[in-house]
Amino acid sequence: MANTISGANLAEIAQKSLPGLTSLFAPLAGIHTDFSSDIESRGESVTTRFPTKPTAASLSGGYVAAAQDVAMTARTITLNQFKGFVYGFNDVERTKSSVDLMSLFIQPAQQAVGDAVFGSLWDLVTQANFATNSVITAANFDRDDLIDLGTTLTETKKAPREGRFLLSNPSYYGSLLKTLNSAEIPGITEGKTEGVVPRVNKFDIYETDLADANGENLAAFAGHKTSLLMAGRSVDAGGFNGELEDVVIPGLGLTVQFRSWYDNNTGTQYISMGTLYGVSKGVDYGVRVLSA
Repeated sequence: MANTISGANLAEIAQKSLPGLTSLFAPLAGIHTDFSSDIESRGESVTTRFPTKPTAASLSGGYVAAAQDVAMTARTITLNQFKGFVYGFNDVERTKSSVDLMSLFIQPAQQAVGDAVFGSLWDLVTQANFATNSVITAANFDRDDLIDLGTTLTETKKAPREGRFLLSNPSYYGSLLKTLNSAEIPGITEGKTEGVVPRVNKFDIYETDLADANGENLAAFAGHKTSLLMAGRSVDAGGFNGELEDVVIPGLGLTVQFRSWYDNNTGTQYISMGTLYGVSKGVDYGVRVLSA
């Protein structure tokens, strides 16, 4: 029999975690994710699809003569990442504690899961996958550089103008934030008070402390939403004997599953959170920003 410990209601814990998970996974909003009906079916992989960029033709000879075939690029993503965090406290630990231990550790747990998911995607941003790069020091990284990066995406990479993003480490994001203090943006603005860089040159800009150098002096990545791909699926709990809550990240569709159960043999209450997903390189619509 599964026991529910007072102060450790899983539904409440799961809902309290939603704002933190939404913030942690915010950078994923810039990439191509697919949680369609194909994702919900069984199998070890899913196929996500995105349109191939077409070429316009003359209509002077009539519409029928100008008609062209359209195409979609299909990319199979293997669901080979099952990441999560499990923690528990025994009866004595919970009894002696003056705080709700199960709720207290939910934030570190969700941080660990968020780190794992983003790390899987960021590990794809390498020279082997995206050969084009631009060397810019953190001190010199400003909004003008985003214009240059956008030009490279358009002229060199032939990337669509819409759906562009920039993922940046804190140092480079901070340099962009400082440009808001220029004379052209006087006074106190929401961006300045909240530390948020607004859209620049059609880029949605995201800061993350998980954007490490990848052994290649990587500092930021400018790309199109089809540069990085991600798919996921809710985990089938089968005959799980305990509490279970699926939390869907708003605007993203990724499911994070929470479980809680009591081990009668050890007298330990456990909570876990986890997500099943896969990632893949998409189209080479990306420019790596290197520090040297």
